[in-house]
Amino acid sequence: MGDLENHFGDDASLDVETNNEILAFLVKNSAETSTMEASWNFLNSINNKDIIALSDTEFWKRRHKDIPKEVFENSKIKSKANCKACHTDIEKGLVEDENIKDISDFK
Repeated sequence: MGDLENHFGDDASLDVETNNEILAFLVKNSAETSTMEASWNFLNSINNKDIIALSDTEFWKRRHKDIPKEVFENSKIKSKANCKACHTDIEKGLVEDENIKDISDFK
């Protein structure tokens, strides 16, 4: 949030008020403050503090190791970054097993 003018090669600058609101949300909802098991697992699987994608963590790789690479290339999913494609309640911060779509749904 402190260097948005250089955000992955794009200028994502925001006005001060919006920046502060988003930063407050991120801090309040960070894995460090969560009681969710998945948050704890992700946080504790980060060996390199420069990891910015959940799909780069050891926990994510371990949990998704049996999913064929082609599934993430499916036109309905498009990439590993599209958590919502399989985790239907991800926007609520939930990744419960019973709410995960079966990979056969994407054939």
